[in-house]
Amino acid sequence: MSIYVYSTATNSITYVEYEKNTNRDISIAKKWPNGKEMRVTINGGHGMSNKHFVTPQGVVTQITEDELEMLLANPSFVRHMDKGFMSYDKKKVDPAKKAKDMEEKDGSAPITPSDFIETENSTPSQKIYKMKEKKTG
Repeated sequence: MSIYVYSTATNSITYVEYEKNTNRDISIAKKWPNGKEMRVTINGGHGMSNKHFVTPQGVVTQITEDELEMLLANPSFVRHMDKGFMSYDKKKVDPAKKAKDMEEKDGSAPITPSDFIETENSTPSQKIYKMKEKKTG
């Protein structure tokens, strides 16, 4: 059965399951039973114009149940879910609709005009703007 991971991350993120290498003091990627490395890439692109000048407001990646199990054991993926940048579902829905209930911008999102507000120092002939306060938490 397919699982759909929804993301509002600006960039794609690859999550890897590591194991200790007994020959060296470095970690290496674990392997799936088929011999491939245990890595899952979740598509990014939220808020970034693509080659067609379309700016997606959420993206979706189709994964397997085994990959979801790996992701749910990955602290980075869980942190991204807790912060509201990732979610998953068994049914496929429009990513833009799913993104409405998710965090809007991550730290690598481009600055846009909507990130600014007009200040009280503006005059009718000269508009002065400042960055909006960032959410903390």
